[in-house]
Amino acid sequence: MGVLVEAYQYQYRYTWFHNPRLFMPKLAYLALVALVFITFNPWIYLAFIISGLILLSLIKAYRLILYTLILYFPPTLLIILVDYLAGTLTPLILTLLIYGYTGFVNIVFFYATTPIQQFYDYLGRNPLTLALLMLHNILAELNEAIQSKKARGWEPGWNLYNHFLIVIDAIRILLIRLDEITTALRARGVD
Repeated sequence: MGVLVEAYQYQYRYTWFHNPRLFMPKLAYLALVALVFITFNPWIYLAFIISGLILLSLIKAYRLILYTLILYFPPTLLIILVDYLAGTLTPLILTLLIYGYTGFVNIVFFYATTPIQQFYDYLGRNPLTLALLMLHNILAELNEAIQSKKARGWEPGWNLYNHFLIVIDAIRILLIRLDEITTALRARGVD
């Protein structure tokens, strides 16, 4: 959750990458990251990981880099440990885990440097942009909830319970928004 909230905050920090003319090159780069999956070459994946980390460091998103590492590597190490103990660890599994981080880092960069209005300008109104708008609105409300808690002296630190409370807030906000959307659609005759 911290990765998404942090990426949401970077959308409002203008950098050179926020330029609307770079939307299509960023989208093409993201498509290229998706297409390199067919190579099954971990060295190509590592090159794209390094390029994604360099891009994130160019916008000075050091906390975002740290959050991606904290979020991705503990479950990855757990998967590797379980596969190793079960005797099913193969190079293919390791390659897929490397590719997962490749896609994760580059998607986070794309979301952090692309304001939501650019999605509408270039992609129009479709289910993808509506889903992104809903995610964006939920992250905005979650960010407000976190900032209001911090204003009252709350600091999450390394306490897992405090991070669990943020996840509960996010689920609560999501359920409220889904209920509001359901009510609005039913009022319009959509069932």
